[in-house]
Amino acid sequence: MKKLFTLIAVAAMTLTAGAQEVGLFDYNTTYEDGQVISTANAKLTLGDDMKGWKTSATKITEGGFLNDFGLTVTVTTDDGPKDQFSAITVTGQNNPKDQAASGKGSGINCADGKTSARLPRNGTYYIFNPTADGKVQAGIILNADKAFYLIDATNATLSEDEQYLEVALPESNLHNYVIKDAEGNEVELADDADEKGGKVVSEKLTGVVEFNVEAGKTYYFFCAGSKLGCFGYIFTPAAQNLYETVLWEGSAVVNGWADQPGFLSDGGQELKAVNAQVGDVIRFYMNAPTTEWQIELFEGHWGPFYVRWSEVPLYNEDGSERESVIVDLTNKGYAEIALTEAMIESAYTKQYWGNVFLMNGDGNVNVTKISIMQENPGSVEPTDGDKESIIGNFTYNWNENESMTVNEDGSITYNSVGWGGLAAWYGGVDWSAYDKLVMEFAEPTTVNTQILVGGTDASVWGDTGITKLECLFLGCDMTNVEQVALQTADPTTLTVTDIYLVKNANGIEQTVSVKNEFNANAPIYNLAGVRVNKDYKGIVIQNGRKFIQK
Repeated sequence: MKKLFTLIAVAAMTLTAGAQEVGLFDYNTTYEDGQVISTANAKLTLGDDMKGWKTSATKITEGGFLNDFGLTVTVTTDDGPKDQFSAITVTGQNNPKDQAASGKGSGINCADGKTSARLPRNGTYYIFNPTADGKVQAGIILNADKAFYLIDATNATLSEDEQYLEVALPESNLHNYVIKDAEGNEVELADDADEKGGKVVSEKLTGVVEFNVEAGKTYYFFCAGSKLGCFGYIFTPAAQNLYETVLWEGSAVVNGWADQPGFLSDGGQELKAVNAQVGDVIRFYMNAPTTEWQIELFEGHWGPFYVRWSEVPLYNEDGSERESVIVDLTNKGYAEIALTEAMIESAYTKQYWGNVFLMNGDGNVNVTKISIMQENPGSVEPTDGDKESIIGNFTYNWNENESMTVNEDGSITYNSVGWGGLAAWYGGVDWSAYDKLVMEFAEPTTVNTQILVGGTDASVWGDTGITKLECLFLGCDMTNVEQVALQTADPTTLTVTDIYLVKNANGIEQTVSVKNEFNANAPIYNLAGVRVNKDYKGIVIQNGRKFIQK
């Protein structure tokens, strides 16, 4: 099976929002001051009520907006089965107060003309902290005519006597929000009677407050003169501009021990080319089979186990649930895994066999594409003087009578035949950011050598007796490099110490180290690479130079 390793610098830009994160309170938990419920990118902290927190079950409207905060329970009545919805709320036992030691005060003080606001330090209040930008939907129970506040408290400071927690105004710290009822309809709000910046509802409301947040900030919400009930929160990370770069396309079947494909080249060239970082997401596109399936993803040299994907929950022989991530291939079409530091380190460690990823599983799943999702374009733009070694990608020979040995120091001993090739397969990468390809040899060459860059018109001949051969890209279209090969005109043994790409924006000259004198007895070749004698008429190559032989 031929695998095409295709790197597209920015294959597609997709707008992707993170999955919803739901943080709910539990009826069977006793909640205490400062207790936290959290999800991947957010946490909600209970205030210091001084008397503890109560939990209760609240029935909500069937099919209503609050269903995500509750449970669906089917009960049987005389009219038959019926769904009932309920949600768990927490409530403190004290109204919010703004004085720390005494537990006194109104809980808020931001009347017109004030330059700062005092925040609650006791009673019923909630603190929300996100680690990503996004939208919050917090389920609340708000009593009528009780002023609701949502305040950006990121820069709050303690007063000199440490009695008050204060945040500077203007009103921008009175954060924007929308309150909706249980059916999802926006509720009309009025100013509170004390004109302190809060908003009130005319009737007791069971609903949701929606507001946008920024990563790393702190938000307080509460109501003055009353105890605000809370169901928990739903947090949706903001959409991010993610660039999807294709790393591989083809067809690879995963089905039992017979088919265990490996993906991406040993040494992680594809990941290096896009400057893969911790947290970047690798996406495996797979066709959904008609039978139940499961796939295990391993480090590509049968190293550590990474993840198990499956269509349905899996169970061990003792009935316990087996750890797996449920993936809906029918509708989604792919499974994902985020790169860790250990995964990148393993990928970049070349072992001269294996791959970056290895799959094992059942269900006849066909993998068709692998891509990487990144916040920034993954391709690395080299700067003047940058050098990227690619000797590790030279892994095969064109001629079956040739051989190569990778030495401990990374050099390659190449036993060539005439017009064979020590080659690296790329399958269509873009090298237009570079200016030349360089090969260095441990000893002066004893035969003519050539660099050939397939898919482009870049090539160069080198004379005998050189220790460095440079192929310039000037004037060549380098956007579709298929493969690269080192060829020799006659059988020989070479030790190649390094092969690398160079960026030199200031311009470069051919610096092939050739002998100064012309060797009149050097072999002569025609443009087809066939060795000819001095009687041949036409354009020939000798000593790495072209001329017309008459």
